Amino acid sequence: MKWTIRGASSAHEVEVERTARGFIVTLDGVQRVVDYRLLDGSVASLRYLDNGHSFHVTAKSQGRRHYRVAVGEREFDWRVLTPVEAVASEAVSNAKGAGRIVAPIPGKVVAIHVALGDEVEAGRPLVILEAMKMENELAAERAGRVAEIHFAPGDIVESGSVLIDLEEE
Repeated sequence: MKWTIRGASSAHEVEVERTARGFIVTLDGVQRVVDYRLLDGSVASLRYLDNGHSFHVTAKSQGRRHYRVAVGEREFDWRVLTPVEAVASEAVSNAKGAGRIVAPIPGKVVAIHVALGDEVEAGRPLVILEAMKMENELAAERAGRVAEIHFAPGDIVESGSVLIDLEEE
């Protein structure tokens, strides 16, 4: 079955095939054999080899096809979409003129000054990002409504990570 996994700053095409011992997962054209164990009703453990290194991933369900995924010390929010949902989601975002607050440099999220659903005006400070011992205030470029917050205070982000998605009214 084919899916699109959308994270904070990227989307990936995934194809999953069930086997007797787990799954064969093709992620962006790279095939891996994945061992899958359900730990309880909402948490699963996945293990796979990549270039001779073993990786352990846990995924906790946050609702319908929305997961909090941990790989080592790093955590990510992932939404799993069918190909039709992925195309529709992108079309809706483009039609609504969704804006994104993106980390211009790698750093640590110090504060988030908005909550999901908040109405914001252009220029309103939304996120404080600390990088190289300096705090950087990231503001809304235009008015909108906070549609999604991808990180929490204390999270480390990479350059280009989408921090907040805004929808136009």
